Amino acid sequence: MSGERPTLRTRVGLAEWGDNRFRGYSAAHDLSGRESIGGLLVLAIAGRRIDANERLMLDDMATVTNVADPRIWPLKLVRVTSSYGGCLAAFAAVTVSLEGARIGHEMVGRAAEILVRLHDGLVASGTESDDVLEELCRRLLAEHGRVLGLGVPFRPRDERVDMLMERVAARGRSEQPYWQLFTRAAEIFWRIRRVRPNMGLAAAAICLDMGFTPTQIGPLITALAAPAYWANAVEGAEQMPPSLQTLPERCVRYVGPALRKSPRAAGGK
Repeated sequence: MSGERPTLRTRVGLAEWGDNRFRGYSAAHDLSGRESIGGLLVLAIAGRRIDANERLMLDDMATVTNVADPRIWPLKLVRVTSSYGGCLAAFAAVTVSLEGARIGHEMVGRAAEILVRLHDGLVASGTESDDVLEELCRRLLAEHGRVLGLGVPFRPRDERVDMLMERVAARGRSEQPYWQLFTRAAEIFWRIRRVRPNMGLAAAAICLDMGFTPTQIGPLITALAAPAYWANAVEGAEQMPPSLQTLPERCVRYVGPALRKSPRAAGGK
């Protein structure tokens, strides 16, 4: 060991006397009065700034995709965790629970990978024909069965997709390539499997058209959906209902390794 301290480099921020820099931009001269919270989230996650139309589209998407009904998982987890009086703990719990989940806003990034695969398949085929796209869609269904971004539980359509379609048109973004691919694929999936797209696939298309990668899209959509989590975390912490602090055993199922005794306990020591 040389005894030298390791150097960790960062590009995200620097605190200066009289100013602060975020991703290289001056808070006082570049960002203050010019940037939105959506734009800051993009700058944080993707390291670049977006234009006014894209910021407004992100605002629309954040509004449309926020559903705060506490009966919906994972918002149930927020209410249970916040029932002990801590809204920060509840927000942390739901954030961790979404890692790799098949539902929730983080999965939008993996839904984006589906659209990228369809796009790359069309490029490789050298044609944009519906026949080729249908074959690619059929392969996806055959390989995965349940494709992320498809399926609308308990109702015929995802109302958030319909609202997103209106906002995409209002922002003049209906002709963007991934949005066009999304609408074409949605028709094909409905025709061959009678399954509708949900918010995940629609939001993925919007983000891909803005140039975000699938790995950036998951964290970005999760951050944009934060109002729904915060609303339940704060209200749950205020209410602190005893009924959620002590759940009946019949409502709890343990998932994990089998119970075992430590060597010390097994030896009676």
